[in-house]
Amino acid sequence: KQGSYTVTSSGGGGGSSGAGGGSSSGVTGQFEKKVWTSINAGETASVAVTNGVVGVTEVSFSVPQTVYGAWVQVGKKEAFPKSVPSFSGKVYRNLEITKGPALKNELVKDAKVNFKVEKKWLADNKLPKENVALYRHQDGAWKQLSTRFAQEDDTHVHYSAETPGFSYFLIGEKVAEAAPVAGEAPATPAEEVPAEAAEEAPAEAPAMEKKGLSLSLVLALVAAVVVVAAVVAYLRKRR
Repeated sequence: KQGSYTVTSSGGGGGSSGAGGGSSSGVTGQFEKKVWTSINAGETASVAVTNGVVGVTEVSFSVPQTVYGAWVQVGKKEAFPKSVPSFSGKVYRNLEITKGPALKNELVKDAKVNFKVEKKWLADNKLPKENVALYRHQDGAWKQLSTRFAQEDDTHVHYSAETPGFSYFLIGEKVAEAAPVAGEAPATPAEEVPAEAAEEAPAEAPAMEKKGLSLSLVLALVAAVVVVAAVVAYLRKRR
């Protein structure tokens, strides 16, 4: 059994309906929103984005338990808030995927974002089709998502990417892997070597002390033997 939904579309025009009926309205090219009366446990829910200006063609996910009154909106962003860091590579689209409070983070499973990029943009930026990825804003940084090539037509190259959740996204150029996160333990620095050497020095002292002690004991034994020999020699002379 499939869940029921209503649709709020960015495409404008006539109404559309799902299992539960619905209507379409919105701002052309800016967003696509879908509202579900219910999404059944184990069911895959999807938002088809009909306007190519957004860049995304579909967002899908599944839920481990039945959810009521959920909604997901996919929108194009002209710019991100100042709190979002800039991206070092070339950007095709800025995006935001939001959801309603009924769809909690832990209930979003197997989320996937399908998107397309104009071949003209790739050519203008001298980028091969393999050099495109979807990025998600997470923990104050842009994280590259697992992105694969799907197909291409006369005007666009189509891709599919997996995401652990919804947030700000961007479609852009693949860039080199980021440096280790600040605070991560670095390799042992050179200045620590003298400290280690200094720590080893006291460990040698007891060995030296033991060596000195053994030498003193040997000398004492030799002296004792000499004294005894002298006493024995003296006694023999008296006889």
